[in-house]
Amino acid sequence: MQQEGEWFVYLCIEKKKETEEPKKPTSNILAIDLGVRNIAVTTNTANTRPNFYGQKLRQIRGFHFWLRRKIGKKKAFYKIRQLKDREFLQVNHQLHKISKAIVEEAKRTNAIIVVGKLKGIRKRIKKGGSSRRTKRLINNFPYYRLVQYIKYKAEWIGLDVMEISEAYTSQTCHNCYNRSKNARVTQGLYRCNNCNREMNADENGARNILQRALGVLSKAGGLLTCPEPPVISDRREVITEELPIL
Repeated sequence: MQQEGEWFVYLCIEKKKETEEPKKPTSNILAIDLGVRNIAVTTNTANTRPNFYGQKLRQIRGFHFWLRRKIGKKKAFYKIRQLKDREFLQVNHQLHKISKAIVEEAKRTNAIIVVGKLKGIRKRIKKGGSSRRTKRLINNFPYYRLVQYIKYKAEWIGLDVMEISEAYTSQTCHNCYNRSKNARVTQGLYRCNNCNREMNADENGARNILQRALGVLSKAGGLLTCPEPPVISDRREVITEELPIL
């Protein structure tokens, strides 16, 4: 199709549905916390080291935000639409890379994917005392699109994706379960007022989602072959994003 002097090609791929075989019981859980500083942070019962995704995405969004303001001051409004289309393509590319990496990890570790529900995220941020910048980032970040990409990529290879309530996961310490609104010192730092543990705030949220998923799945029965919660190590090993090329 042609749009504003440029041509775009859209390819649709269909997969033939074969005879369904009984699914093997999953042996792990891969939990995903969606955030501002990192659009996705994952932790897995097979490997307690967190994975952080979104650094490149933040750079792309930040650059285009700065560029739009610069162009707006020069009154060159006709260029803003062109920038919007270019930004969408670059952001979409990063979302595909991130979702592919997450699904591949789940496949490699035979894990069910668990992600926090997004419903009401923008309403909650309006009521909270977040900064203007944080509210802008949450309103503009493509969380829903990322979750949809994860879902369809997982379904393509026969993996399950479950959404679970993420209420208070950013305020609760995964170590002692103490809840406090003031524990999140900065956007990236969580410090428990009870046990004094410090850690990355998004990692803490992902661990809370993981523990909540363990409780839900164990109550359902038979969906997970390892009902015991993971051992949370104090080792500060962190994997930053190293994504494969699509």
